[in-house]
Amino acid sequence: MNEKNNALIDAVTSDALSRAKRLLEEGGDANAADEEGRPLLLLAIRHGASKEMVELLLDAGGDLRWTTPEGVGLLDEAVERNRLDLAELFIERGIDPAETARQSGMTALMLAACFEHLEMMELLYEKGADLYAVDQMGFSAADFARKLRKPRAQKWIEAKMENPF
Repeated sequence: MNEKNNALIDAVTSDALSRAKRLLEEGGDANAADEEGRPLLLLAIRHGASKEMVELLLDAGGDLRWTTPEGVGLLDEAVERNRLDLAELFIERGIDPAETARQSGMTALMLAACFEHLEMMELLYEKGADLYAVDQMGFSAADFARKLRKPRAQKWIEAKMENPF
């Protein structure tokens, strides 16, 4: 890994927007990865970087469709951390919340239900997430909410199923 990309990783994980912008303008790679293979966009999410940092990386060519070998993507990471701003950004930029690349078949809505992130569930649903989708084991978001004892998520899902509009 070159020195410029190391500096860029540091700028992104520190949410140093102006420094990251300068490094990208000087030829830094928006898809650079750390020594563990984690790309800048993932590092930005995991280190709590600003939406502006994530937008900068996307605008510089960061791979919105990156996933782990298991299929966990950037939307999943944003959902897990309850980053509504990033989830909305990723959806606006072309990620479909009704689709999943996960080998398990778990959707972003199922993940949000697991953490009882109600506002995230609402956002995903409004943007097209499927309440009735099931993973490879046949579990839906409602099943995850029930199994993990997330009563507020269960109640939200039941209300949507009764009145989807």
